[in-house]
Amino acid sequence: MELGQETDEASFHRAEGTLPCSSCGTPVDPLRAARVAFLRERFRYFCSPACRERFDASATGTPLPIPRDSEAGRSHRSRSAASEPARDSESALHNARALASIARDDLLEAATRPSEAHDFEYDAERESRPSRISHVDEVIAPMDVGGMLLLLTVLGALLSIALALAGDSAMALAARLIVVGVATVSLSAESLMGSRDQTELHPIALLAPAIAASVVAVSARLDDSPHTSSAITLAALITAGAAAGSVVLRRKRQPLDLERQTISATLEQKCNRVVGEELALVRASDLRPGEEIVVETGETVPVDATITAGSAELLPWLGASVPSQRREGDSIVAGAHVVSGRLRAVVGWAGFDRAFMRLTNDPRRRADLHTPLARSGRILAVRIAPFIAGFAALAAFAGNSEPLAIAMLAVSVLAAFAHPGIAEIGSLYVAHGVLEALRRGIVFRSADAFERSGRVSATAFCARGTLLLGEPEVANIEAFGTSDPEQVLAFVCGAEGGESHPLATAVLRAARARGVRPDGVRSPTTQAGLGVTAIASSGQPLVVGSRALMLRERISVAAAESRISDLETMGRSVLLVALDGRLIGLLGLQDGLRPGARAAVQHLLDVAVEPVLISGDARETCEAIGRALDIDHLRPEIAPAERGDEVRRLHDGGAVVAVVGRSPADDGALAAADVSIALAAAGVSAAEWSVQLCSDDVRDAAY
Repeated sequence: MELGQETDEASFHRAEGTLPCSSCGTPVDPLRAARVAFLRERFRYFCSPACRERFDASATGTPLPIPRDSEAGRSHRSRSAASEPARDSESALHNARALASIARDDLLEAATRPSEAHDFEYDAERESRPSRISHVDEVIAPMDVGGMLLLLTVLGALLSIALALAGDSAMALAARLIVVGVATVSLSAESLMGSRDQTELHPIALLAPAIAASVVAVSARLDDSPHTSSAITLAALITAGAAAGSVVLRRKRQPLDLERQTISATLEQKCNRVVGEELALVRASDLRPGEEIVVETGETVPVDATITAGSAELLPWLGASVPSQRREGDSIVAGAHVVSGRLRAVVGWAGFDRAFMRLTNDPRRRADLHTPLARSGRILAVRIAPFIAGFAALAAFAGNSEPLAIAMLAVSVLAAFAHPGIAEIGSLYVAHGVLEALRRGIVFRSADAFERSGRVSATAFCARGTLLLGEPEVANIEAFGTSDPEQVLAFVCGAEGGESHPLATAVLRAARARGVRPDGVRSPTTQAGLGVTAIASSGQPLVVGSRALMLRERISVAAAESRISDLETMGRSVLLVALDGRLIGLLGLQDGLRPGARAAVQHLLDVAVEPVLISGDARETCEAIGRALDIDHLRPEIAPAERGDEVRRLHDGGAVVAVVGRSPADDGALAAADVSIALAAAGVSAAEWSVQLCSDDVRDAAY
């Protein structure tokens, strides 16, 4: 169709109030179009879903709504969810370019299918065929020109050194110079020909020592210096060392880069986004914070999110092997795989803000680029090495050395500091540490948090919920005077009925188990970290809490002091009950140690980090817990509101303090720490803790 005809047809459609279908050209009323999409910076209207499918299958614009009640749609989505993650992940494990090539072929194949109906048909023959991605090495096997050039550089430099056996004749020296020159040219070509990772030594800094050494060798030969052979040998050694260092470091970096690519490819999953009352299949890159998604059995969560409905058993992070249960209110990270169940969640972090992408793939926040440890090596090799070489040359000049000796010394010092090993070893160490932590579900908030974690000298545990299970049980109910145990339990249950902390939960659970009805107390007032004051149903003042609360209310506990001490020595928390200014009973609550608590403490002791126990329990109770865990540094009777000040006191004592706790119960202590470690907090959109764990395993926190 010619341009003039297109203009006339467009004018006709505008006059009629319609637009041509972007696929077949059929007149379409924009207000009643079967499908509308925003593609390539403009709106496009389609007369039918089939035309929309045929138009551009590779476009990434506004997603198409998929009705929930469409059996064909559900079948198509389930097959996509089952096949896409495996294919994406496997392709990334071999070659990222193969993934792009094969994905492009699949999109072209989808675009040429004859009808929409065939799009949802199950092709048994196709499903049974082996995946092309499993043969990525055969699809793309490019020749490693850079590796060949580096190998040529090393061989040329070694050959030049070996030719020293031929003597110092003019022909032998010329041959050695030619071989060293070829090696230097090969190193220069390899350094300048292709792209480099940002963690690699800059090509100018890498080539400067080798080129300078070659220039010195040529100058010595032209001057007919007796030290020409030594200058050529030095140039060969410097060139071979630079090439060998690049080869070794690239081999060390290759598995780390491959793992980073795998993370990126695996998290770029398709997911069902909630659009009104329907679901739309979109890519992870199209999701934004605040949108809602639905994740089915067998699918991988593509973003950090918080569950708003449903429950599921899932592998909680990328690489996890033990499934766990997640339900409404829990946070999940991108890469979690749903084993069974169905979840609806709201997106918290997407794109490079996701937990597993932040320090691995985001150019602005990559830990191996921005930590002081990683940057110091590059700064030394690029900026400081020339000054050190200059000072060495000045020192040699002050010693009345020959010009050739001065030049050789300066080049040697420059090569020693401007070496790939000096520049990149810190980046490799950091990248390995971050990826190793991610394999255990440990997420660092920033590169600075990773750096600070390496300087920790003391780790404080907010006892309940970290070293202790946080699920105490009522082990003792004792009454004094004319009171009976059921009455004591009723008073405590009535006073703690409106609380949500673990002790209150344990008391209510014990009352239900014994069939005790809570007393109808009035006007309960919570004393943070101490207990509750209230008015009993009889009108008498009621006090339930710790010994400190009793002393504040001027209630004597001398009659029960020995019994209280016995229970606390056994590691139990004691709740005292006083009615009308007189002690009438007590409850002893036992909380067990968390699995792995002893191993976590031992790990800290092994690496010379002092464990500190912070608890609101009495000193005797803390001492019993400390003996069981081999913790000598105890901070007992510290209310949650005061733990931040206690952490600051540890810091003022010269320690770099890490705090292990749970949010929001331990927010005060976590906020005051140099390194805050929050259990089961990874993926939470509002969390700013230094280290967030996908699990609640205290061993991971210690690690």
